[in-house]
Amino acid sequence: MDNKNNILEIKDLCVNLMTVRGIIYAVQGINLNVKKGEIHGVVGESGCGKSVSTKAIMKLHDDKKTEYTGEIHFASKDGEKEIVEMPLKDMQKIRGDEIAMIFQDPMTALNPIMKAGEQVAEQIRAKKGLSKAEAKEKVIKLFEKIGIQPAEKRYMQYPFEMSGGMLQRVMIAMALSCEPKLLIADEPTTALDVTIQAQILELIKGLQKEFGTSVIIITHDLGVIAEVCDSVSVMYAGKVVENGSVLDIFDNPKHPYTKALLESNPKEEDSGTYMKTIQGAPPLLYEKFTGCPFAPRCERKTNICLSKLPHTIELGNGHTAACHCILSESKKIKEVS
Repeated sequence: MDNKNNILEIKDLCVNLMTVRGIIYAVQGINLNVKKGEIHGVVGESGCGKSVSTKAIMKLHDDKKTEYTGEIHFASKDGEKEIVEMPLKDMQKIRGDEIAMIFQDPMTALNPIMKAGEQVAEQIRAKKGLSKAEAKEKVIKLFEKIGIQPAEKRYMQYPFEMSGGMLQRVMIAMALSCEPKLLIADEPTTALDVTIQAQILELIKGLQKEFGTSVIIITHDLGVIAEVCDSVSVMYAGKVVENGSVLDIFDNPKHPYTKALLESNPKEEDSGTYMKTIQGAPPLLYEKFTGCPFAPRCERKTNICLSKLPHTIELGNGHTAACHCILSESKKIKEVS
């Protein structure tokens, strides 16, 4: 680890997916750090590589159809681990125990013909070696802690007998059952109504503080980022285009894509005008980029943006961005000063 305060360091990670239509270069060289005990948000449009990159942390892709390059360093309880080169049998020991994930759709993530409580207990028995009675007792206590009431009744229910919000709580219980060091929440509030969304976010924040777990939240919703996150990575077309604290991203965004996302976010006031949108659509990822991937949609593009990939620029205090316009502006500032 370059920084002992980090729980996770991703360096130049690439993820290539083999499909019948050819190779999809889903993640094209991202760098991302998560500090111990922080909540880190990953935000961007659909298809930008958010879920693919975070699933790579647990190597959840089909290994026969996926190629990883780069490095993923994780601060395990047994010392630093490099995940990209880790054998699958060693990765299975970490999954669910030290790194856990809350999946996007709990209805499809849970086994429909197995009682909800038993699904959580099964993982505890497998990872912690507890007896059936000990695992059940732990699950019931966990259900009570995160608001799955009445806990014993809910333990015996099947997923189809529960609401979407309750199923999401079961997924959170499963993810936290072995007290992981890193929790990945993939769109944890998708398809939930506003009231339940707020409850789930408050639950994640409270549990993060109680257990000291580091959390990665994947979302489209900038409101979720502002509500719960300490730091943010903005992704576009398989790349991290800007990274910084929540204050950096919301109060001092630098990359044109970050600014466009913020401008297209619904505002509280009624201005009487149409909401601003980002023209065009994200690119297909069947080839690697030679220029800036956002250039075709960017209002500030120049000739160099279309022909050359921008380097990531350090803007201070961990705030970084990859944009030719920012680089040219910083040179002008240096020349003036």
